[in-house]
Amino acid sequence: MLTKLNQQIEVITKFTKQGAEPVVFKYAGKKWVVEKVNLVYEKRTGDGKLVYFSVTSQSNYFKLVFETNNLRWRIEEIYHE
Repeated sequence: MLTKLNQQIEVITKFTKQGAEPVVFKYAGKKWVVEKVNLVYEKRTGDGKLVYFSVTSQSNYFKLVFETNNLRWRIEEIYHE
């Protein structure tokens, strides 16, 4: 089942030469360890860009968004069975 959200979340982030990458995030009172980053893409906005991450954690799929202009993370979608 697909659930659409637009909720700010807390994320432990790894920064490398290639950019930011989520490692652990907190959602619904639970900590989710990112097991795999499946897809990364970017969209430009007026004052920065949005970096989208499709990630897997505990057999669930999440779409996370990193806002470069304010360094905030949001969760946009969850796919779970």
